[in-house]
Amino acid sequence: MKCIDTTYFVDLIRRPNILRELTTKLDDEGIHATTVLNVYEALFGAYALKDDEKREKIIHKLREALERLEVLSFRYDDAVLAAKIAGELARNGKRVGVDAVVAAIAINNGCKAIVTKNEKHFTWIMEITGLRVETY
Repeated sequence: MKCIDTTYFVDLIRRPNILRELTTKLDDEGIHATTVLNVYEALFGAYALKDDEKREKIIHKLREALERLEVLSFRYDDAVLAAKIAGELARNGKRVGVDAVVAAIAINNGCKAIVTKNEKHFTWIMEITGLRVETY
């Protein structure tokens, strides 16, 4: 199982053409996941839109995409692992913010990779956790 990062959902709305091949590949592989934090980030952007019609269209498109994924919750063990990841990176001057939480949730739920365009943060995380990063 792979964990889909927020960048995928942003591109689903802004640049859907670049995701066609990736989406087909992911669908062929089976069920994948995202985290509650990624759901928040994706939907926040949509709900913040002032144009009612555009907002509802985007929310609908995001919900359709999210229904095809397992949504992973944020638990105590995830918080502990995220703190460990973020702390180790911070000691080395690398700040990854909420991406440490996303990675911890993914790792603790058996995800083998993060699918993202945010190569920088997740590569740092990969270096200390072994979680694979699949960029597009």
